Amino acid sequence: KESPGSVEWVRVRPERGGAGGGQTWVVIVDTSRYWLNYRHATNALGLYQAARARGVPDSRIVLMVAEDFATNPRNVHHNQLFADRDLTLDVHAGKVTVDYTGDDVSVETLTRVLTGRQDPSTPRAKTLGSDAGSDVFFYITGHGGENFMKFQDNEQMLGEDVADVVAEMHRLGRFGRLTLVVDTCKAATFCQHIDTPGVACLASSLRGQNSYSKHGSTVVGNTLIDEMSHALMTYLSKRNADTSLGAVFREMQRRQVLSTPFLQTAENGTQSAKAALL
Repeated sequence: KESPGSVEWVRVRPERGGAGGGQTWVVIVDTSRYWLNYRHATNALGLYQAARARGVPDSRIVLMVAEDFATNPRNVHHNQLFADRDLTLDVHAGKVTVDYTGDDVSVETLTRVLTGRQDPSTPRAKTLGSDAGSDVFFYITGHGGENFMKFQDNEQMLGEDVADVVAEMHRLGRFGRLTLVVDTCKAATFCQHIDTPGVACLASSLRGQNSYSKHGSTVVGNTLIDEMSHALMTYLSKRNADTSLGAVFREMQRRQVLSTPFLQTAENGTQSAKAALL
């Protein structure tokens, strides 16, 4: 146990009965505040909707969104966030359960969610109940660069940090397979230190390369969604899509025009490429 300040932190375990075993768990993180970053929230919510469409219940999704732009005063479409030019695809539609927002979207919070080292009073809906038999889909989007991801312009998570967290998850038996998906500039560098068995990383751009938005709207007054996230959301939402890593990567290569996707598989490359992304 750890005791930072007056709070006791413990490892959160799956519910009795093996709630995590053999199941898919999802962690989706948008690290950006401020209206100009509308697209990052749409990225995250688009992947949230894709996960729901593929049958992952909300009870196995941890959603972290730094700011809810659906209720932003500058949003002319109140309680809606659109991912398409025609403003018909509302990724905020339905019952969207955001587990962490505002200052709670931080490097420390994400680390504690992933490793399960959380306050014992944390609601189970805000925890990752995975175990050694689980597949974990971990998606993160925001402003990044060479080997880092910014969190709300306040702090950074380095590639070494995410590699350490993933290694700790493996040591604690928090997954059987984990796929990290990164949509940011120079995204491939965020994967470069990961060497944990059973982990793959799909990134939106190569070292030295920016990632770009897919399209914008003069009505909304903003860019709406990023290129890779739009492609991933669209593809994964198809009922009969081949969701193996290899197939998804080939689809990203086909759809992405402005940046080059990157795939790093685990040490068993052939098996990893055949494993389902989501």
